[in-house]
Amino acid sequence: MTASIAVPVGADLDVDRPAAGRRRTAPRPATKQKRSAVRSKTRTRAKSAPRTSEILRRLLEDDSRKSFTIEEIVSGLGPRSIPASLMVFAIPEVLPIPIPGLATAVVIPTGIISYQMLKGKEEISLPRWLLDRSVPRSAFAGCVNAILPFLEKAEGKIRPRWRWASTRTAKRFIGFFVLLMAAIIALPIPFTNMPFAIAIFIIGLGLAEEDGATIALGILLGIALIALMGVAALGILSLLGLAPEIVA
Repeated sequence: MTASIAVPVGADLDVDRPAAGRRRTAPRPATKQKRSAVRSKTRTRAKSAPRTSEILRRLLEDDSRKSFTIEEIVSGLGPRSIPASLMVFAIPEVLPIPIPGLATAVVIPTGIISYQMLKGKEEISLPRWLLDRSVPRSAFAGCVNAILPFLEKAEGKIRPRWRWASTRTAKRFIGFFVLLMAAIIALPIPFTNMPFAIAIFIIGLGLAEEDGATIALGILLGIALIALMGVAALGILSLLGLAPEIVA
């Protein structure tokens, strides 16, 4: 109270001083207060909303479980279900796990979720036949435990920024782009699943943490991968003599 009153009183006493010799110090305390308030709100949000790594650890606390249904996993992810689900369903392809049919397990839920993002939905709505599917606890725990060290380090470094990248309109574009990458993963093209799954994982991480810079990183990685595939396809077509001629 004393500091806030002293600032205007000092300003009134300084009215007759030359304007060039005066320093305006009043706005600084207010600016500092605003900054501290913003930091305080950010910390409060961070404390109130558990991060994806914490949620995944909680899902694995019950050692007696032999399996998890997709519905239990999605429900356990809570309010961050859409971005966290993108991350979770991308994990099997992010890790070098040679399991037959793994791409299908990644593509179907990722495609459905990204399509719902494209339509502007905020909640996941998966078909019952997919929700009832079960995942062995050993396989789920193996994937989660393998990704947790990286995830926790990433969560410790990123922060909320570039909020425009997580607006409703931006999420529609992100949904379309993730849907495109999921479609590419579904194609029988060797050595493409893991890079695109990593891009989807990074985008999901950025959405979960409201970090537009991380979202942009994932999108740029995806664009670079698509461009690289295009160049490779043109190279193969040129070797086969099927490349279209470019008219100068």
